[in-house]
Amino acid sequence: MKKSRYPIYDDEIRELSYSPYNFFDKWFMKATRKLTTPTLLSYTFYVPVSEYLRGELFCDDVTEAANEPFTHIDLVTLLLDDFLYQAKRRSNPVELYHELTTRSQKAIKITSYHEEEDAIFPPANSPKKKMIKCLINRKQALRLEVMLSDIAELDLEYSFEVKDVLRMLYSDFILQYKNGNLSNVVDNIIQRLSQ
Repeated sequence: MKKSRYPIYDDEIRELSYSPYNFFDKWFMKATRKLTTPTLLSYTFYVPVSEYLRGELFCDDVTEAANEPFTHIDLVTLLLDDFLYQAKRRSNPVELYHELTTRSQKAIKITSYHEEEDAIFPPANSPKKKMIKCLINRKQALRLEVMLSDIAELDLEYSFEVKDVLRMLYSDFILQYKNGNLSNVVDNIIQRLSQ
């Protein structure tokens, strides 16, 4: 059986399309679902070691300034919150697709002597990569999978999975921070954590 790219979305569709025969079936389905459905889902993605180090130092800065722990998981969660908030306001799959493709740093573009662009995909298990494992609220993951499924239905050049978006958000944030494009970001995060 082929693994689904959007398992949470598919699971919700299956549940919504299931019609129980009687009260007992309906009760049993709800009880089983409540017991077996996790509220937090684990996702893993890889980033270059230099990005990971910058992210680690940034998280240390926030931890020191806030006097409470702030980790990569917290950073990814905040970035995803912001992305979903902005995406909800737009809700146009074509716009979201273009935003994701401009953020995508999946391929390193090079120009050959024939002036044609080739894409080189670094190996996933490259020794110069570091794994980030994060926990995402199921509701957020479902919202993101629905958006990504809408984009996939457009049958455009690229399609994305949740882990791709998490990696892009993280990498884009680290790049913007490294280049000095984010002002007062530590103070803004501390203010947001206090709310």
